Parts: sequence; structure tokens; C-alpha cells
Amino acid sequence: MAVSPRGVAVDEFTPYETALLCGGPTRAAQVALLALYEKRRVRVSRGTRRVTVVEREAEDAVQAALLDEVPDTGFQLGYVLDAVAGSDEVAAIAGGLVERGLLRRGFRGRLRPTRKGKAARRRLRADAGSGAPSGLGALKGAAPDAAPDAVTRLAALGTAAVEDAKLRHVMEMDNPKPLDLPYDWALNGVNRNTEQSRLSDTQYSGYYDSNDSGNGPY
Repeated sequence: MAVSPRGVAVDEFTPYETALLCGGPTRAAQVALLALYEKRRVRVSRGTRRVTVVEREAEDAVQAALLDEVPDTGFQLGYVLDAVAGSDEVAAIAGGLVERGLLRRGFRGRLRPTRKGKAARRRLRADAGSGAPSGLGALKGAAPDAAPDAVTRLAALGTAAVEDAKLRHVMEMDNPKPLDLPYDWALNGVNRNTEQSRLSDTQYSGYYDSNDSGNGPY
């Protein structure tokens, strides 16, 4: 069992707990996304940042929450990550860390690591960054003494640790700015086709591409 200087057993943390300590609720949502993406159960479009489901099979409650947020037609990644970050499933994991004295709720209920939590965070990041066997909790299928896998590295280090360049780029993209719609289009609210609204095909489809970047507050 690996223990930090303050007596925190770092091998007791799951990737979601690691994500909450090192990056916050959005990082936990990203962990679920990467796990599903690696198993090819979801696809993410680089051009539109739209996530679509290939197979609705989840291995845990957070993955299930993410799949539930995506309709068959797909949905914007930023909205999906926001919804999962604010889900009861992620809140329950955070509540467990609060009970263990690793997180506290600050201004407006925002989660912050305690002194004990910061010590664990330093060790988690160091172990994930070293690439050495650390005993960090991993999703199903990993040996306890294996080097940190891609999901655990994301949980501890953030999107910079994502090796898939396409997915990393999509996760790190800024939100597209909302379109400045023509006044009569916005006023009528009924002329939804591109000819009547005077929007190009690109502009029309882009109107539905507003989303969040998915970066955590930590």
C-alpha cells in the first residue's frame, strides 16, 4: 500500500475520486468519457464536438449517467460533460471524499481539497506523471501494481495526459461563440430553414454547436 507523507493511502482511490481531488467534477465526467471512448462505446466528432453513442453499455454509474445524457441523434460534448459533472452519481462520489476529510464545500458549495486532500493530490499527480507502478485504483481489467493507465492519467493530470490527439483537441477546445442571429429570424421563431432565415448551411448547423470546454476549476 502506497502512503503519502500525511498518511493517505493513494491506492485506495478510484479514477473518479482521483479526478475529483485533482480536477473537480468536470474531470470526473471526462474520465467516464475517455473510458467509454477507449472501448468504442461512444464517438466524438472533432469538427462539431458532438458525442454519439455506439453501444449503450456502462461499467459504472457515472458511465451510465453519461450515456443517458446522449440521445440517439447525439449531443454536444460540453453539455454532456456539464450534465454528468452535476449528476447525483458524481455528487455521491464527492460526498464520500467529504466524509473522509479529503474535500470540503467552500463558497456556494464549491468543492475544495482539504489539507489532507492536497497531500493526496500531490502524490496522485506525482505517481501518474512518473508512469511507474503506483497501485492507483483503475477501472476494470487493470492489475493493482500496473503503471497508471490512460484513464487514471487523465484523472490525475488532466487533458494534457490524453494520448489520443483527436480527443485531447476536442476536450481542450473553447466554446464556440453564439451566432448573432438576424432580428427577424429570432423574432419570428418559426422560419427555421436556411433560405428563409438567410443563414448559410454552416451557420445554421453551428447555431446548435455551443458547448463548454470541460476544463475543471482546479
